[in-house]
This record gives sequence, C-alpha cells and structure tokens, in this order.
Amino acid sequence: MSRFNTFISFLLLSIAGSDSFAQREDTPLRVFGYFQNSLQHWTVFEKHPAQNSFGLQQLNLFFQKDFYRNWTAFVNFEALNSFSSSRRWGALNLEEAWVKYNPNMKFNLKLGLQIPIFNNLNAVKNRTPVLPYIIRPLVYETSFGEFIPLEAFVPARAFVQAYGFLPAGEAKFDYAVYLGNSPNINADPKNGQTGVDTTTAFLAGGRLGIRYRELKLGLSATHEKSNGFIGLADTLGRQPAELQELPLTRLGGDLSYNLANFSFESEFIMVDVHDGIPEIEFALDFYYAMLGYHFTNELFGYGSYWVTDAHAAVLIPGDGEIKDEDLRVSTMGIAYDLNDRIRLKGQFARVRDYDKIKFVSQNLLEKQQDKFNVWAIAVSVFF
Repeated sequence: MSRFNTFISFLLLSIAGSDSFAQREDTPLRVFGYFQNSLQHWTVFEKHPAQNSFGLQQLNLFFQKDFYRNWTAFVNFEALNSFSSSRRWGALNLEEAWVKYNPNMKFNLKLGLQIPIFNNLNAVKNRTPVLPYIIRPLVYETSFGEFIPLEAFVPARAFVQAYGFLPAGEAKFDYAVYLGNSPNINADPKNGQTGVDTTTAFLAGGRLGIRYRELKLGLSATHEKSNGFIGLADTLGRQPAELQELPLTRLGGDLSYNLANFSFESEFIMVDVHDGIPEIEFALDFYYAMLGYHFTNELFGYGSYWVTDAHAAVLIPGDGEIKDEDLRVSTMGIAYDLNDRIRLKGQFARVRDYDKIKFVSQNLLEKQQDKFNVWAIAVSVFF
C-alpha cells in the first residue's frame, strides 16, 4: 500500500510541475481521458445466481505532451472494475508510455510501451465513448480479463512500431510493423526482475490494409515463441527442452464499410501453435460481425454476433483427451449521443457455451451447454 501511495504522490507532483515545463517548451501538457459506468443484470447460470451490479467498467487517463514540431510523448493509465487496491477490486495498469516521431502523416515511429495495431479494434478498444458497445466483442473486453485470456487472442504490448499510409489516388494503403517481448514474462520476484522477457525471443507483427472511400480492409499477423507448454513435459514423457519456445502465430483480418446510414464491421482471428509435436494440438478462433444503422445523427442501433472457438488436445501415450469450447454471443444494442462528450448505451446479449474446455471462459462457466442473458445500460464520457 505504501508503494502505491508513493506512486500516486509522485504522479500528482509531476502534474503540478507541468506548467513550468510547458512554458519552457511552449506547449501545454494535455490531460484527458475516457470512462464508462454501467449497470448490468446477469441471469442465472450453473452455480451463479442472478445478479445486478453497478460498476466503473473502465477508466483511461491520458497525458500527452508535444515536443517541438515532430515529437509527442504519451502515457495511458487504465483502471478496471471499480479499481480499489485496499478492497482488492479490479486492476490498475500502465498501458502505454511512448514517444512518437511524426515528420508527416505517411510515417510515424513510436518508441516505448504501446498497444500495437492488430485488426481494427485492438488499438482503439479503450475508446469507450466512441464505440457503441457496453460489452465489447469478447477478446477486446478488458473488464473480462480476470476470466478470459485476452492476450492469447490479441497482442497487448509492443515497444517499437512504425506505421502510416501511402496514398494511391482515392485509395490509401495502411501499414504497421512492430516488435515487442515474447509472452515469457517474469512475474515472480524470486526469479529476478519482473516485467522482463525471460527468453531471447521477440513478438513480431504488423498489419497491411487499404482504405477506399467508405471501405476499410486489412490483414494482420504476429509471430512469437511461448514457454507455456513446458509444464506438460512429464505428462507427455518428453524433455522440457522439446517444449521450449514453441512458435505461436496469429492471423487476423478486418472489414469495415459504411453505406448511407448503414455501418458494417467484422473481424476474424486465428491462433495456432506450430509445435511439430503430435501429442499437442492447440488452436483458438474468434469471429465477429456487426451491422448498425444511424436512425439520426445522435441515435445508432446495431446487432452483432460473436463466435469464440478453442481446441486443445493432449494425447498422452496410451490415452488421449481432446476438448473443444464453442462460445457464441448474440447481441443487440443502441447508443445515443447526449452531446459531443457523453454517450448513453443499452445492450442485450444472449450467451451460449458448449462443450466445456475451461479455457476461454475459465471459471465463469462450469456446465456444458450453459445459456444465460446479460442486460446492460451505461454512460460513457470523454473528459
């Protein structure tokens, strides 16, 4: 607790001292952010009774400073699920801390902790007042990170990224390439410094896309190496070295299109481990599509369908176990812009989960073919 208080005190002192710093650089420090409060009702499922709950779903606090003409520094703190350290609620994360070199719109170079570009939503998932959803497509719903392994589906952090666009008549070709740490991050102080990669592997990824009038289309991919399967060595009768740094790839695609008052967006994500070991099979897939309609400039309605599939097979010599999970969500909602900074939202979702694998939903669901409903209202604010 003392460390947390020290951190907050340092942060407040830094903000207080920003005026004099801004005068030297002739640009003010910008402080702004987003937050979303919601009321959700979950119907009965398995051992979980029906529940109603208010909550601060997410808050992002941003600090931005422009240096001279071409340099910008940016910091992003994210608080989730009514964060309280004393009550052990939610989480507080440093999501971004980077400096950007931006000589023109065709080229940007970011150095430091950042959320990489992957498909359409990954880099903008924290913009709750802009998105129509209360509960976002599952792999982007950061408030569910306590029971859904979000980082298995999308890359969460990079440290070097170059991106921009190349004009071609009425079209623009988007590009992004980045590097970051592998998923093998030390979380135990007994093993030395935490938050650092324990291997020599890197996350490498990028996105190529095209924008033409109201069409946006792109393909994304990442490659990394994981030590997450070493614990199966004894079970499989193999040496731990055989399960070290297994290659893991993600392939994603996104499509967005606006026509008159209609809006359409969709994505797919496929995750595979290329281990070369016949006893292990592991794959994740995610798909979603959303069709929306602007009834007025302020009122937007939508329907969306999400599919999350997980496949895992551990074929023990003389035995075998194959598990699959099929999690499907049908949802509809509305979003109303009260003004330029406040958006009101309503959403209903029907959730179906089949053939329990306890990977995607982990401890949330415990019964095969479980079904339940979620009703929610929310207010999202840009401040």
